[in-house]
Amino acid sequence: MKTRHILLALCLPVFSATAHELELPEISVLGTPERRSAFDFLPTVSKIGGAKFDRKKQTTLGETLSQEVGVSSSFFGPNSSRPVIRGLDGDRVRMLENGIGLLDASGASPDHALSIDPLLLESVEILRGPSALLYGNSAVGGVVNLRTNRISETGIETGHSDFSLRYSSMDQGKAAGGVACYKLGNYVFHIDGSIRSTENYAVPTAQEKVENSSNRTSQAAIGISRPFENGFAGLSLSGYLTDYGTVAEESVRIGMDRVRLDAAGEIKRFAFFDSIRFKSAYTKYEHQEREGDEIGTVFRNRGIESRVDAKSGNTTVGLQQQYSRLSALGDEAFLPTNRSSSWALFGLQEAKWGAIRPSFGVRLDASSVTGEAGNLLTEETTRNFFAPSGSLGFQVDVPAPITGQEWTVGLNSTYTERAPNYQELFADGAHMATGIVEKGNSSFRTEKNLGLEVSLKVKDRQNEARLTTYVQDFRNYLALTPTGTQDDMGTPGDTTDDMEIYEFRSTPARLIGAEFEYTHKLGQAFLNGNWEFDFKADWMRGLDLGGGGNLPRMVPARGTVGVRYQQSYFSIDGELQRVEGQNVIAANELTTRGYTMLNLGAEIPFSGSFGNLRAILRANNLFDVEARNHISFLKDLAPLPGRNIVVGLQGSI
Repeated sequence: MKTRHILLALCLPVFSATAHELELPEISVLGTPERRSAFDFLPTVSKIGGAKFDRKKQTTLGETLSQEVGVSSSFFGPNSSRPVIRGLDGDRVRMLENGIGLLDASGASPDHALSIDPLLLESVEILRGPSALLYGNSAVGGVVNLRTNRISETGIETGHSDFSLRYSSMDQGKAAGGVACYKLGNYVFHIDGSIRSTENYAVPTAQEKVENSSNRTSQAAIGISRPFENGFAGLSLSGYLTDYGTVAEESVRIGMDRVRLDAAGEIKRFAFFDSIRFKSAYTKYEHQEREGDEIGTVFRNRGIESRVDAKSGNTTVGLQQQYSRLSALGDEAFLPTNRSSSWALFGLQEAKWGAIRPSFGVRLDASSVTGEAGNLLTEETTRNFFAPSGSLGFQVDVPAPITGQEWTVGLNSTYTERAPNYQELFADGAHMATGIVEKGNSSFRTEKNLGLEVSLKVKDRQNEARLTTYVQDFRNYLALTPTGTQDDMGTPGDTTDDMEIYEFRSTPARLIGAEFEYTHKLGQAFLNGNWEFDFKADWMRGLDLGGGGNLPRMVPARGTVGVRYQQSYFSIDGELQRVEGQNVIAANELTTRGYTMLNLGAEIPFSGSFGNLRAILRANNLFDVEARNHISFLKDLAPLPGRNIVVGLQGSI
């Protein structure tokens, strides 16, 4: 029996979700993982508490985070969706699991799903600014770090088991999963698992179903750690299996299989360092793109990533290594087999000079990308890159005009160079799952970017507000751009199977935008409960400075008003979101209509000798509004889901 099947057999009978599911840690869009307040660091974009994380969980991470300020999703149907940060996606948003890259193929195409289910996540961090340089120079948009507790860093007094059950109406979706964590002697043992099953999802148009959008997913993990007085050491092994429809083609499905081995450890107070941390992960990944019973393309990725971080006071330095070999084999392969490797040195320095808190980050990356000779390349082609990056920021506490308030002004500047990835360099062919022909360019140089962010933050006992404006200038922005031409797919005169040609193009570009968040807490001012109101809005635009037009697939302006009422016996919440139409478009791009969507929810907690339970009821898109995601490649084919009633039960025993 294969390792992944052993893992699933061990874990799936434990119907639970995440450690401490009833009190989930918050999703934080932070400049550094050590700081937990949205007002503690300059590059913060938004903040959401743990209960909100639980309420917003969807089948994909992109949709789970899509309503956070500055964060949207690539939405390739309900099964594949990555976070898009300030209009940047793909390789410009670094996806991590516990500080180490996922090493899957999700960055190669929007139809490739992330190899993790949000149901089992303990928390998510989105990093930006100086600390993003600690994790990769490709993180121009930011870093999304998915946190689990499979390797416990601290000991536990007593064990716990948690579970979660959910049903969703729009896709007849059923999900169950959870975690058990117990101490045996000096060791902490962890086991988790989940299963998910969905059918084709419903859209508002006459309650039609989107064909080929069903999903079957299982995941599981085991972990062991040995906490000790001056640190910890541990290992975890996880498996992920999924089979899902790609929506773009009614008969194309993807079967994915990932096994990952993680190792982590820390030594505190070693020599003149406060701590030295080590993390490493080996990933074995494969997915097959099938049309009926025929396998079109098989993607395989074998990779390892390791890093060492040493911290002394407010100074962090480190070394990072990564290697992967990805192959795309089959008649419909649009990428050659390729190898990517990199070494990086990085550092982050923070300080406090009275009311001024400066921070400085630097990263030096040396990398190579090799396309192997085969069906797309006649001879092996290697490109070597050196990519320096740096960041400088200041946060200043200024006198508040009103007593009791805290005012903070921030300025953050970054310079990054990103080496083009294998897809941007070597793509050449039809990608059946997305229904387009992709063409790369092996002569691309590093993508250079200069960014500036200015923020104002105001806080008092009942109110929090933040206004951020930003601009990013790219010397040679690499964009997958529609050409307006068709590939006849070898059958001149027959347009049935024609595909539109997309090219990666290098152009000077500018991204500009603004974000605003406001939260007001009433406390027990009405109906003997706690009230909280919030308002969020963001706007951005992407300019093609070379062609004088606009960049493709830019996020339209959005605004959200929310209210939540909570008391001992129940809580209710509502959220009204307005997404404006997108009429500022690139050449060969179509406009998208705006929409207004209402979401409602209620929760009832209860407890007893059996443990703590919570019943959940949600109604998303209550008025069944037809909505389309402008930045999705499938916006004209696959609308966002229609009315969806979600019921669930969570517990901790």
